[in-house]
This record gives sequence, C-alpha cells and structure tokens, in this order.
Amino acid sequence: MGTHTIFGRLSLVVLLLALAGPDAPAQTAATTRVMREKLTHSQKVLEAILTSDLKGLEDHSTALVNLTKTEGWAVLRSGEYQRQSAAFVHALDDLVASAKQKNLDAAAVQYMSMTMTCFECHRHIKNTRLATP
Repeated sequence: MGTHTIFGRLSLVVLLLALAGPDAPAQTAATTRVMREKLTHSQKVLEAILTSDLKGLEDHSTALVNLTKTEGWAVLRSGEYQRQSAAFVHALDDLVASAKQKNLDAAAVQYMSMTMTCFECHRHIKNTRLATP
C-alpha cells in the first residue's frame, strides 16, 4: 500500500473523528483532559507512522495505553461503552506490538482500527446523549 493511499485513509479517519463533534457537556474535567491527551497522542502516532519515526510510534502508542488506565478513562459504566473501550484497548495493544516489531505497514492498519473504535464510541455517546431528554 502506497504512502499516499495510507495517508488518504488516515486523513479520512481523522476527518470523521473531527466531524463527530465537540466534547459532550456531561464530560468530567478528568475525561475532557484524557480525551484531549488521547487526541494529541493519536495525532503524534499518525505523524510517527508517516515519518517512519519508530521511537515516536512506540512512545505515543504506549502513552495511549497508559491513558486507558487513568481516572478519566472509565467514567461510563454502560455495556456498550465497556465494549467500545475494550475494542480500543485491543487495537492499542496491536498498535504497540506493531511498533515494537518496527512494522509500519501493520502500524498503519492498527492506527486505522484504533481511530475507528474512537469514532464508533464517540458516535455511540453522542447518540445516547441526543436520545436522553
């Protein structure tokens, strides 16, 4: 897969995440901080993949894993949120493994998988909040 194809697909995923909307008003301060850090590290992972920065890829992927263990991460208790969170963590584990194996092609695929789990979760949260009076 060419660099332009990977970049195009990754750009589409980032665009979809941006269109998912701003932070929901019901988020806690800790959750807002974690989501902002997640976005920053996710962008750095994309940059690392596109520039073949293997150290940055591993560092920022690992930082994302660490975020999932913080207070602001697991604030929702719904089954769907838990499922989405588990899918994100699984995708992150695969991303970290790809980084450690220095496999940029696999890392690009895992990055797309990770960002799609973000999009699906954010869509679920948005739709749930819209449905709640």
